[in-house]
Amino acid sequence: MKIRTKLMLSMSILIVFIVMCLFFVTHVQFYIVRDLAYWDEKEVFTGLSQQFEEYYAAHGDSWEGLDRGMGVSTDRDAGAAAAAGTFGNERFFPEIALVHNEQLFYKKGRLELREMRDEAFPLFLKADGKPIGHLYVMSDRQLKTYEFKTMWYGIIPSIARVSLLLTGLVAMIIIFLLSWRLTSPIRKMIKGIDAIKRGDSEAAVFPVRRKDEFGAISRALRDMHESIESLERSRKQLMSDVAHELKTPLMIIQGELELAQELDRPVDQARIASLLDEVLRLTRLIHEVLELSKLEAGRMELRSAAESLADVAEGVIDKVRYLAEDKQIDISLHSPDEPVLAEIEKHRIVQALYNIVSNAIHYTEPGGRVRIGVERQYRADSRKEYALLTIEDTGIGIPAGDLPHIFNRFYRVDDSRTRHGGGTGLGLAIAQQNIMLHKGWIDVHSEVGRGTTFLVYLPMDRVMD
Repeated sequence: MKIRTKLMLSMSILIVFIVMCLFFVTHVQFYIVRDLAYWDEKEVFTGLSQQFEEYYAAHGDSWEGLDRGMGVSTDRDAGAAAAAGTFGNERFFPEIALVHNEQLFYKKGRLELREMRDEAFPLFLKADGKPIGHLYVMSDRQLKTYEFKTMWYGIIPSIARVSLLLTGLVAMIIIFLLSWRLTSPIRKMIKGIDAIKRGDSEAAVFPVRRKDEFGAISRALRDMHESIESLERSRKQLMSDVAHELKTPLMIIQGELELAQELDRPVDQARIASLLDEVLRLTRLIHEVLELSKLEAGRMELRSAAESLADVAEGVIDKVRYLAEDKQIDISLHSPDEPVLAEIEKHRIVQALYNIVSNAIHYTEPGGRVRIGVERQYRADSRKEYALLTIEDTGIGIPAGDLPHIFNRFYRVDDSRTRHGGGTGLGLAIAQQNIMLHKGWIDVHSEVGRGTTFLVYLPMDRVMD
């Protein structure tokens, strides 16, 4: 059901509800006014009841003759008036009816007995504790209220018809304008979504400036669209980067083999070693791309065990020591005497640390320093203790504009370095995914010309009091 149809249906129901409320309020108001009139003039009502009861007693416990001689006398007392068949309080009540055992004994006024029973105020007459009749009365005030109600009930159908007609016309105009106003942002959002489906991103316009729910939906759609576009750009960039990384070694291999074929001579050992380096580079690239894809897809399962992070870091230092010695870089480990244990899958943390440390050595000038630290650190925000691995170097540093992107795939801070001497550009991305797989994270602080510090946090799964 469209919004416009829902609005029209809701407005119609509202109109019917208002009319029903008018009927109900009028009906209830009459009975409230009727009863209030009784309490305001209770003495008069009580006096009338007593006069009728005295009449009943004065005539031998009978209502015989009550329908004769009903005049108004204010000069005699109540007893004399009752004996004579007249009632001093009768002038206050233009409508009176006395019924006993379904028989009408007295009637005054123009209203039908049915109306009196339904609308008049009931008084119950008793003699010696026994019921002797029902007296239905209306004072002037009650009668005027009843007449107004009757008149209102008579004209309200006509008023209702006219009101419904006019209100319906006005409501239709208002609903049309309101629905057009309400559905306008929806139509824009639908057009924007259709433009995205057609691949025309520039035509995708969302009313994001609105401050209502439509604005919130539009902003969510815009953000989703931008996220999808970003992912699509990342996918295309990944394909381009992978193709570019594969192209260089393949062209080298192809060129060497074509040259050997054209010269019709065997390939010497130096060329074979060069070709093998390129094949190994291809193998490493393909392996890292596949591993990163699995990590990002969440398809890796941890096989954790309690490990000493100082021992893990020492093992990483042994792996990269030859790189540091080649550049005369001092690499050292600093850890507390008490072992810092964490539940980890050792080879993944080793891989992450190796990528970070080898990167630090690569960007540190000869004679520099790389320091690895292991310690415990309590985080008040999560009330947990973490194992903190610090990799600090005195290298060239990372520009502030590059820091947010260093964990992106194939991102290189130093674009001028040769591909042969550099890595694949996946090392830090794989390191981050491995740490995140352990529910940890990496912070980076760097200053150009002074060095870079990587802070690796790994949870120790113990909540502090």
